[in-house]
Amino acid sequence: MFKKVLLSAITAYFLVGCGGGSSSSSTSDTSTTINVERGAVLNATVKDASNQIAIWNKGTNSYTFKNSITYPISVTGGFVDIDNDGIKNNSDFDLDLELKSNSGKNVTLVSTIIYNDNQTTQKNNLNILSQEFSLSEDELLDLPSSKKELALLSNIIYKNLELNSSINLENIVELISSKKIDLKQEYEKIDLQKFSNLSSKEFLEQNELETIKEIKNIKSLRDTLPTYSGSDLTSTEVLNEKSAYISPQCYTKTQDENQNVYNPCFACHINSVEPNYINDWDLQESYSFSENSYKNPFTNSFKDRTTLVNAINDNQILEYINQDNYKDEDGNIILNTKLKYDLPSQWDFSFDGVKDGVWSGYIPDCYFNFDDEGFDLDNNGNYTGWRVFAYTPFLGTFWPTNGSTDDVLIRLPKSMMQDSSGNFSKEVYKINLAIVESMVKKQDVELGFEVDESKYGVDLNHNNVIDKTSKIVYQWTKPDAITNYPKVIYYNYYVGLAKSKLETNELNISPGLYPNETEFLHSVRYIGIKDDKSGIKLANRMKELRYAKKTTWNNYAQLSNAALSEVKEKDTFPDRLRTIKGNIESGLSTGLGWNYQGFIEDARGNLRPQSYEETLSCIGCHSGIGAITDSTFAFPRKFENADSWYHWSKKDLTGTKDRILSNSKGEFAFYLEQNKAGDEFRGNDEIKNKFFDVNGDLIQNEVDKIANDITYLIYPSVNRAMKLNKAYKVIVDEQSFIYGKDAHITPLNDTVYDEVEIDKSTGISAVKF
Repeated sequence: MFKKVLLSAITAYFLVGCGGGSSSSSTSDTSTTINVERGAVLNATVKDASNQIAIWNKGTNSYTFKNSITYPISVTGGFVDIDNDGIKNNSDFDLDLELKSNSGKNVTLVSTIIYNDNQTTQKNNLNILSQEFSLSEDELLDLPSSKKELALLSNIIYKNLELNSSINLENIVELISSKKIDLKQEYEKIDLQKFSNLSSKEFLEQNELETIKEIKNIKSLRDTLPTYSGSDLTSTEVLNEKSAYISPQCYTKTQDENQNVYNPCFACHINSVEPNYINDWDLQESYSFSENSYKNPFTNSFKDRTTLVNAINDNQILEYINQDNYKDEDGNIILNTKLKYDLPSQWDFSFDGVKDGVWSGYIPDCYFNFDDEGFDLDNNGNYTGWRVFAYTPFLGTFWPTNGSTDDVLIRLPKSMMQDSSGNFSKEVYKINLAIVESMVKKQDVELGFEVDESKYGVDLNHNNVIDKTSKIVYQWTKPDAITNYPKVIYYNYYVGLAKSKLETNELNISPGLYPNETEFLHSVRYIGIKDDKSGIKLANRMKELRYAKKTTWNNYAQLSNAALSEVKEKDTFPDRLRTIKGNIESGLSTGLGWNYQGFIEDARGNLRPQSYEETLSCIGCHSGIGAITDSTFAFPRKFENADSWYHWSKKDLTGTKDRILSNSKGEFAFYLEQNKAGDEFRGNDEIKNKFFDVNGDLIQNEVDKIANDITYLIYPSVNRAMKLNKAYKVIVDEQSFIYGKDAHITPLNDTVYDEVEIDKSTGISAVKF
């Protein structure tokens, strides 16, 4: 009943009004004046627990009790004075929501949502809001017109109550506390510095009107959202094989019938660099499978899709891949609205046996709208915190010639975007991003601009002088004891608010590791075709949107112990498979401090959450191989130059030189040399025909062209791109992702095992760097 009342009345309650302020007046020793806001609630019935009714001070939102108050106070009836003229007219709304307060002289939305007959519970509710939104308990109980932050919070609470029928006044604090809804993200994305010219009361009025407008727009947008009619995605049961966290590429044949040996394995299974203790170069030399994993679960690799691919004409696939399935025509993120305000029951994971109607996982919030420095901006011009970067694609799978285009973005914790006063600072964020890059790569990083170190109190260039610098110099002093951490590593401090967070261990720093709460976003797309058909580009349509967040900090000792435990587990129980924890909403845990989840196309081409089983295939690569750096691939491969913060839609890979390895060879050229092919499945005939002669030997003058432009290798012809797009569309139509997502047209039986002899030798002499 409480919720039904809310939906019809709270709009009026929230519209801005004048009011009696935060002070109270008394007409006698026992009289008390109560203020009801927001907006100004006029001509209401305000009474206490003894049924004493307060006298309305006409034209205001204040009400006076003649005698001592017996709490709680309740407010019913009356109207919200939207235009602040003190009288009810057509622009005002009746208030049919009961507001409550158990203490003090203000009755507001916050006092209502924390209200509980149990004082301990009420105190706990207030503390939860205080901790979550960094407002004192006194501030939270003040009138919204007294403080911009409180006005903003009240509007965000109202918006979510109004738009999500699963959120109500009685459960919203619990949902915030359990992290099932993230109002903090909405709260923090508004830069209040932009409203410094407004008083708190003026901001309240402006933000309130904007909130009402936004609610109307979302309600309208909600009516146009794509419907989901597929199967329930919330099960954590595995239909195919529980070994599906092992990559499908691991089933590739490394020898042919003539005993020629090929090595695609070294790309992933290589001698690792501390603090990655999964030193798995030996997996190049044998198929280290077990009784529960020797069968290849990715049966899509063996399907012949020729007929189905040929049934799709070129115009059909071009029209399809040119559509944007992430944002609508007005630039709204479709999934954002869908997950928040129109959650299908088939996506709603039951944590306690009941579907709660609330999505508690990541909600896409990147607009792919980048400024000249790669920072993402929302539709109102606010920074989302996401920053895109240019990088050399990882070997094989992530080359466009093997099926997809993609991009990667990073976002650091909020404190790393803020100056010491807690205000957003683009310069602070750029410096901290460069520091993280330096620590992850363990090398110096050019900033691209000059920084006055005295502004931040950090010696960024490590010359023992607080001066000016345009470079982050990598230098690490290892802590001699954990009790001294991080006091002994002043050389490696972050700047701004993050500096103080580091001192209190709310953030961490260490070579090869990202700070906790670092996020990555990875859009995997079809292969776009240029309008004149002269080549390829990044497609509009997403195949997948992949998300990762570092949720737990693990130090070197903990990471080492985790790796050793994995080895011991495998030795003791060779046939036991890994247990991957997680679900559709929380994502899946790597066991090393990261969570992964994703979104993928449904049968109609609309993005939907990936199921537990569909996400399973991400975990093996992001937690169990030697090639990764703190779970990631792309960021350590970011271009070295300071101006490499840009999106592929602004500048593609044309003219990118081959990376030089420690053996002095070009990385991509060396991959061709070792693998005698251009993909892990060894099925890319276009590359084979281009770079190898009839005897399977490299054509050196072709390989030489890669040195100064890797796109000569990794970009497919338009004809191949079209076929690969069609082949993947067949998988989308089938919704058969758990059986393999790689786009193949003809079966791969010649180069991929359907079953592997356990511990069979690969014939490879392992590559190590």
